[in-house]
Amino acid sequence: MSGSADLSRLLERADRLAGAAGRPDLVERLGTVRSWLASRPLCIAVSAGAGSGSALTRSLSRVSSRMLPGASFVDALGSSGIGRTVPSSSVDVVLYVSDARREYGRVELDALARLRAQCSQVAAVLTNYEACPDLAGVQALDRQRLQGAGLDTPAIPLLPVSTVMCDNAWLRNDDGSLVASGVPQLVEYLRDHVDSAVDTRFRDAVLVEIRQVVEALLPSWSAELTQLQGETASPGRRQEAAAAELDRRQRLSTAWQIALADGVTEMGAQVDFDLRERLREVLESADEQVAKGDPFGDWPGFDKTVRDQVRAAVAADYEVLRDRATRLATTVAAEMTGTPDGSPGGVALPRIRVADPHDALRRLPAMPPPDGGGSLLSRIVNSVRGSYGGILMVGVLTSLAGQQLISVYSVGAGLLLGVFTFFEDRKNTLERRRAEGRVAAAKLLDAANFRVGDDQRTCLRAVQRTLRDHFTVVNDERLRQAAEAVRTAASDDGAAAGRLAELESGLAELHELRQALSTGQYPAVDAHGGRRLAAVRSP
Repeated sequence: MSGSADLSRLLERADRLAGAAGRPDLVERLGTVRSWLASRPLCIAVSAGAGSGSALTRSLSRVSSRMLPGASFVDALGSSGIGRTVPSSSVDVVLYVSDARREYGRVELDALARLRAQCSQVAAVLTNYEACPDLAGVQALDRQRLQGAGLDTPAIPLLPVSTVMCDNAWLRNDDGSLVASGVPQLVEYLRDHVDSAVDTRFRDAVLVEIRQVVEALLPSWSAELTQLQGETASPGRRQEAAAAELDRRQRLSTAWQIALADGVTEMGAQVDFDLRERLREVLESADEQVAKGDPFGDWPGFDKTVRDQVRAAVAADYEVLRDRATRLATTVAAEMTGTPDGSPGGVALPRIRVADPHDALRRLPAMPPPDGGGSLLSRIVNSVRGSYGGILMVGVLTSLAGQQLISVYSVGAGLLLGVFTFFEDRKNTLERRRAEGRVAAAKLLDAANFRVGDDQRTCLRAVQRTLRDHFTVVNDERLRQAAEAVRTAASDDGAAAGRLAELESGLAELHELRQALSTGQYPAVDAHGGRRLAAVRSP
């Protein structure tokens, strides 16, 4: 299973199942996955006469910008268009454009045969269908001639569109007329039915989402089926069990809200402590670097090292936040379903997105370099001052002994004091720079804790809202199902038997889809696919 068409068919089946189960959260989740698939690169070649192909390309480009953003349009080799062309091996599908007012003749059939030989995927587009009085008849006649020429295996779809209606609807922002033009339906066909290669990681991500939807639907339908199979002979027992289940779900609806509130508070304290602990380790590392030498010697390098360590610490802390949020979602789902083993119990978990605080890190102020005092000139001046004092001090003592003020002893003492003053001044300057470097690093980490902490609290509130909104929808649906089960059990009009048939049909479809996801082998969806699910609705 490597093509986009395979993934589209699986998405279509999973979407029908989720809709039949009355799970709008799962339908929305699959809609997001479908948007991923629509963003895949898709090269579409247009083969038509001058003018008609460019008009279709213009209409398709407008509509596909919203529905199929990964599409690119080129001219097919041998066409009379004015756009760019690419080798046929790079084309995913060829659109053969002809006028709906004219049936296929020898020229059109030869062109389709040539395109079919170049590209395995070909679709026929019938333009100006609004001016064709008998579109159905033209389509039927074209289909007969395609079959007669041996070009309809696999079948070439005949898709009517009107570029004039599409352009007018686009200018007037008229969605109804845009749909009537047929161009959105053509884009949907390209999105869902044209096969193209997809990246392995992308394919695996789509399959994981579909598999999670299937696993979320199986437990609830299986449990309801088991319950109905054991109680169909006793309406009284069925009503009693349904009422007990409704009462249990009402009690659990309080439990999951308490678990969410407590979990968010605990998660906030945990990630805040983790952030402070990691920043404290960064500060200790900065102190060690300062103690090893003069930070003023390579202050830009020291600043970059500290900032890189801060970014790494913040990124690690946000990984902890994502992990804690995922665990909290699982815990809340377990509280909602009341499963003793702490599993979600078939409840779909929301996708929690926590972005790294790049903006907060960019706003961190630069570390001011330490004072550049203690230059060589200042140390020399201080040394001369110390030498002068030493000469006078020793000279006075030697003058009392009857010697001259300036003597070898006073000069020697002055030199010694000057050298001592020079090195002592250098030591004091280094210690002052180190102290200023520690203060600058501490200020940077304090600013990081302030800004990242604020962003972290914003993320926590967003996570709480995401979990609250998601599980509120799921809980309301579970309560609605339980209340509907009570009403169904109270009636003895054959509704239970009908519900049994619906559940058995839906579960068979679910197991078939799960088997397809496991083996990668599944039957293609035909025109009647999903008919047996049309009446399956979870109570």
